[in-house]
Amino acid sequence: MSFVLVYLFASVPIGYIVSNWLNKTDILKTGSKSSGAANVIANVGPLWGVLVGVIDLVCKGYLCTLFLHQLNLSELYLYFCVIALIIGHNWSAFLIFKGGRGVLTSIGVFCALGLYIEVLILFVLLAVIGRLLIYKDSGFWTLIAIICLPFLMIGFDRELNVFLIVMSILFLVILKRVLSNSPSTVLLRFPYTLINRIIWDRDILNKEKWLEQQI
Repeated sequence: MSFVLVYLFASVPIGYIVSNWLNKTDILKTGSKSSGAANVIANVGPLWGVLVGVIDLVCKGYLCTLFLHQLNLSELYLYFCVIALIIGHNWSAFLIFKGGRGVLTSIGVFCALGLYIEVLILFVLLAVIGRLLIYKDSGFWTLIAIICLPFLMIGFDRELNVFLIVMSILFLVILKRVLSNSPSTVLLRFPYTLINRIIWDRDILNKEKWLEQQI
């Protein structure tokens, strides 16, 4: 029962609510068509996008996972609850199973699981040095982070149960990239669209055109 409640809690679409409340924008039909913080920043404003990001990371990811830890759940039950957290954010029950990408919520979960060092290393090397100094495309660096995180965890000798939770979360994040909020369109211009979604987290190579689109 707990994982159902967790799923419904994570399903609350903060980005969608904020964008509709502020300027009547349907964030699911604008830009990347995601209800996540990045799309809110691009189409509503930086301040509100950061607010959405903080809520997704801290409230949905970090605090919710810490709360679940305090319930003394079995490892298996905790696993399903944490997975329900990411599924709820990515495939919201309130948005006809659309939602965000799950990246910030996943980072919050990782921190709650004690992976502070891994998160810090990836943030400094990829988000700061990589994105700011080498190549300004967060979708690409997110993929690199997904690839690197398991190796960092092995290097720091993390527990097997934590490793399994993280690998499952990374699978869900990749799955969301592939399916996006429009699963059927991945078959259009296949495999071009699929490759773009995996590498760049969008359907086309040009990021500006992708973010400017509206349907």
